[in-house]
Amino acid sequence: MRLHPLASACLAILLCVTVTSCAGHRTDGGDSDTPTEAASDPGSEEADESGSPSAEPEQEWPFGTPVGWAAQPGPVETAPESDEADRSDEGGAPNGEDGAEDEDSDDSSAQESSGPTEHPGVTGGADGDTVGATDADTLVEHLSSDEPLVVEVEGDIDLDGTIHVGSDKTLLGVGEGAELTKGRLVVDGSTNVIIANVTMNVDATAISVQGGAHHVWVDGSTFSGGDGDSLVSVTDGADHVTLSWNRFTDAEAAIGIGADDDAPGALRVSVHHNFFDGTTSRHPRARNAEHVHVFNNYFRDNPDYGVRSAHGSNVLVEGNYFERTPLSVSTQDDEPGNVVTRDNLLVDSDQPDLRGEVPEPPYVYELDDTVSVPDLVGGRAGAL
Repeated sequence: MRLHPLASACLAILLCVTVTSCAGHRTDGGDSDTPTEAASDPGSEEADESGSPSAEPEQEWPFGTPVGWAAQPGPVETAPESDEADRSDEGGAPNGEDGAEDEDSDDSSAQESSGPTEHPGVTGGADGDTVGATDADTLVEHLSSDEPLVVEVEGDIDLDGTIHVGSDKTLLGVGEGAELTKGRLVVDGSTNVIIANVTMNVDATAISVQGGAHHVWVDGSTFSGGDGDSLVSVTDGADHVTLSWNRFTDAEAAIGIGADDDAPGALRVSVHHNFFDGTTSRHPRARNAEHVHVFNNYFRDNPDYGVRSAHGSNVLVEGNYFERTPLSVSTQDDEPGNVVTRDNLLVDSDQPDLRGEVPEPPYVYELDDTVSVPDLVGGRAGAL
């Protein structure tokens, strides 16, 4: 069961926690052998094939346990160094196309000699000190530092533009959380980043994960606005990303994964236990994505579509609750991707057209009973 960020007493635990597994988010999930995908008739609750891996015991964190690709150890390519000066004043690019692909010759030489490196899974700044930030200048100083840090924020902070998040950082809203406005957070080529319990109401993309960034976890936060851009964008070779227990509302586009020119072999993303509350589209839309796992999300009143797979992406959609989302899952007509669905409930939503095959995710996870998703996710997703 997911835990939101707790008070300062619980936050002290963070300094002594070391994540050693990618255990399931809950230990008391529903029976994965119960079929739950509805037929195309509105309000129907008939189902298709079922089955999912069981979970291992959960490791306690003050704000939950990482599940999915961000927690999955594995080889990852060295991130290319990007030109931050070119990006520093940019807003979120339409359609989630935020990333450039600048190569660093030294990094390339190192890769040729040593190959990909092994990353143990996301821990954020748990190995470092805990510091506080109440304004954008202090936030920039902490998030750009070289050492691991847990950066606690509370109250309203005007970002005043783009703030880059460095490696080995946890940005954590404490108390009643933090509201970040008038800017965006960019995880550009960074490794091992956690962003949790923040609220962002923005005019463009709120969080961009790009430039080969990997092992990034965005958890328990609330996003709105975007002005047509994806509120969360994962592009430009980013990899091993988990988006969990977030609430998306009052927006045309929620999550964009990949761009038209992204190279294959990256963009492995888990999207679970999020509440897509009246958002129009991209929940997510995936392009050129190696593997996207969409499970136990609550879709409500999404007029355009729920999930879309395009440009050869591999998307597994399971255990989700679609309510009044006419086109629950689709593939792009001109550049389709592969999509497999199972154990979903469709209420006033059409049965999807499936295409191709999608590999099983390599990590341990556990599906909650799909019938429980509206209460479970609708009541708990988002910032405090």
